[in-house]
Amino acid sequence: MVRCARTGKSCEFMKPSSPKPQAKTLAKKRKILERALSCFSQHGVENTTIDMICQATDTSVGSLYHHFGNKEAIAAAVFIEGMRDFSTLVMEYLSKIEPKELSPQQQAEQGIKALVYANVDWISEHPTWAQFVFHHRGMVSKGGAGDTLKTDISAFYRKLTQLMGPLIEQGVVKQLPVQVYGSFISGPVHDYARHYLAGRYPQPLTDFRETFAEGAWQALKN
Repeated sequence: MVRCARTGKSCEFMKPSSPKPQAKTLAKKRKILERALSCFSQHGVENTTIDMICQATDTSVGSLYHHFGNKEAIAAAVFIEGMRDFSTLVMEYLSKIEPKELSPQQQAEQGIKALVYANVDWISEHPTWAQFVFHHRGMVSKGGAGDTLKTDISAFYRKLTQLMGPLIEQGVVKQLPVQVYGSFISGPVHDYARHYLAGRYPQPLTDFRETFAEGAWQALKN
């Protein structure tokens, strides 16, 4: 038993909750994933070895397995980190919209365009990560992270529904299956990005940022 400092009454001792991971630890894990991504990009996932990743990240085999697992699990973690990074940017862009100062139609337009901007900007700022995400989704299941990805996607769509759902109900945005929204918002951007990142298209994705955003809005507005 211990005495509560605030009330002076006796109370049972409770073990304090475990502290959240420190920023330094998270930054270290992020750096490991970035360097692992570089290995995968340079050598291909199949040809990359744990030893290569250890050397690139200055991490022991034991430490690498402790934090992530085998090579497939590391590749899955790289994929999920990229998706989380992108979803964070989406929410950041959407949070800048001031609904009190806008009509429902203006909110909808800014929201849809913000989703397109996030796609364009994240891919442009992280081209290597974008290429990995485009081509290696299969590593998620191989690395045993399928449930984690499903949970992340569900949480992401819940947030989008909370933000955009009322605008759909008000009739300013067409009512469509959620997958169709994604096809209009990210589909054209991803198609162009794949060609650009492969060197087949000369003009960078950012040159058409506004064009893609306006196209998505025109397709989805009611």
